[in-house]
Amino acid sequence: MRDLIVATLHDAGFAVSASLAAAHAGTAARVLVVDLGEPKTDGADNLRALRALHADARIVAISGRFRFNAATAASVAVQLGADRVLAKPLDCDALVANVRQLMGEPGQ
Repeated sequence: MRDLIVATLHDAGFAVSASLAAAHAGTAARVLVVDLGEPKTDGADNLRALRALHADARIVAISGRFRFNAATAASVAVQLGADRVLAKPLDCDALVANVRQLMGEPGQ
């Protein structure tokens, strides 16, 4: 999933990092894309931690749980600090459109 997200955003013309290494090096992230289903992690804890570390960044949360109960899952993600939520399977066009909107860029 990470490779798909990185490739999709890179192909759309965004500067992308697959980790927070760039943010820790002094470059603030403007938009973070978080897969809540990342193996061996707690998506809710990750989202809360990212929100705390990057208060000014916008966050797109992605999860397979959203397709089963979209309203509840989206509400929970927003409560945890996400600005947008997307369901799996990931719609790459929707990802790019949401990132563009969060960055204040006009649609293409």
